Amino acid sequence: MQVQKNSVQSKEQCMHKRLWVVTLLALVALLLTACPAAAPAPAPAETGSEAAAPAEGAAEEAAPTEGGGGTLIVGRGGDTVSLDAGVVTDGESARVINEIVEGLTKMEGTSTRPIPWLAESWETEDSQTWTFHLRQGVKFHDGTPFNAEAVKWNLDRIRDPENEWRFGRTFEYYTQEFGETLPINEVNVVDEYTVEIVLGAPSAVLLNKLALAFAFGMNSPTAIQEQGDKYGTPAGTAVGTGPFKFVEWIPDDRIVVERNEEWWGEGPKLDRIIWRSIPDNSARFAELQAGTIHQADLAQTDLPMAAEDPNLTLYTLPSLSTGYIAFQQCIEPFEKLEVRQAIAHAVNWAALIPAFYGEYGELAGSFQPPAILGSNPNIHPFEYNPDKAKELLAAAGLPDGFETDFWYIPVVRGYFPDSKAIGEAIAADLAKVGIKVNLTTEDWGAYLEDRNVGKFPMWMLGWGSDNGDPDNYIGYHFAHTPGEPRAEDCLNDEKLANLLIQGREVADPDQREKIYQEAEQIVHDNVYRIPVVWATTPVVFRNNVKGYEPVVFRSWYEYLWIEGE
Repeated sequence: MQVQKNSVQSKEQCMHKRLWVVTLLALVALLLTACPAAAPAPAPAETGSEAAAPAEGAAEEAAPTEGGGGTLIVGRGGDTVSLDAGVVTDGESARVINEIVEGLTKMEGTSTRPIPWLAESWETEDSQTWTFHLRQGVKFHDGTPFNAEAVKWNLDRIRDPENEWRFGRTFEYYTQEFGETLPINEVNVVDEYTVEIVLGAPSAVLLNKLALAFAFGMNSPTAIQEQGDKYGTPAGTAVGTGPFKFVEWIPDDRIVVERNEEWWGEGPKLDRIIWRSIPDNSARFAELQAGTIHQADLAQTDLPMAAEDPNLTLYTLPSLSTGYIAFQQCIEPFEKLEVRQAIAHAVNWAALIPAFYGEYGELAGSFQPPAILGSNPNIHPFEYNPDKAKELLAAAGLPDGFETDFWYIPVVRGYFPDSKAIGEAIAADLAKVGIKVNLTTEDWGAYLEDRNVGKFPMWMLGWGSDNGDPDNYIGYHFAHTPGEPRAEDCLNDEKLANLLIQGREVADPDQREKIYQEAEQIVHDNVYRIPVVWATTPVVFRNNVKGYEPVVFRSWYEYLWIEGE
């Protein structure tokens, strides 16, 4: 349901807006509670059952039938890092890859239920060995057949660090979502359109993981073999089976894709999509108002004005992202709990919300927002108490404070819409208790890689749910092989690790909720992260963009069209 914003809204219109947002939030929360990601894994009494038939899956994803055509121009705050599915972790890369590359499964609408996609059906007897039956007649954009050999080639590349086609790239999503605790041990070709995946342990969430096309989607083996390490870069291309085909990538300027006329699905409706990089918040909003772009990622401080613009439509979705502060815990002084606690109490986190988020952000308590299974309602935000922070620093042997680098993200994100200004506000509060921070940043791709290898002593980042499951949220950030510290933050908490491993395997939602709430408490008590905000990021279009229906966990560009084009 669209919420049309006019320059003057009646009381009744405002009430309808609030009702729409609350209803959608309630719907998603209900789905996350009643239909958790564990549901697709068969219970013992249902072993050997199959997924929905292809026709049912297709019907559930039926697109609006009106209109068609046009070039959609999207304004965003930063460029894509890579178009190589499996390598990326950032939203700017994922939003493009998801239109080019597809996964074996896909998330249905606003739910956490995976449905058949490139795999038409599947079965398992034990949630550890899975057999997938693939959609026939599908081809990659370069004409390469999609079949079981292509699936094996892609998954072997993702899972094997020694695979020759990785080009030294880091496949972080596989490490975090599978890794040593839930490895893909084997990928076996049964016949041309049947593939078997054997895991190292039972998994209640495999189908949800495979729905992440940007992480576990199917690239063309031919394209990667021909292009080598140029694949997925501006010097190469990206080739999948999806509704749009790659055209060009001009770094820090634009990425262009065009309609795949031979796509196996219905649509797409648009002729082309152009993602333009417009780093300045004000310039991006101005272009949206002027009509030179059709959709824009806006800072929360610009949203009230956007809501009053009669030419714009604003859709509000539930909060499914967290902005947080993190620490490298193998270096001084962040290895000391008292130091992390001091920072947590030194900053007036609550003051950041009205200043930078307005009604589109909520002060975070637990790491996961309330809509995610396992969010702990008994965890409250850290109290602003500078005197307590000074006492904690003294207890850590640092009565005069200390100096450190504090890295802030170089792009606009809903969880940190004005990262430098937010960093400055945090730095000002820390200075009051004797902690001097040097604000610094770098290119987005380098930022993500340097953070991943443990370069930063203290940094800001955030996370938005990919599929609604806690294993993709708190599990992604804190699961690790017991006894082996994570490179990113040197976290080594055996109890936490074992809880999160257990959460991947258990299918019962009530048991999973208890597991993840206990994990949330451990994260909070040890200040492994400081969750700052649960951010709501509305989607804003010009009114001539039609066909959008608010969705959370899947792509939606293929259903859009531009009125009058």
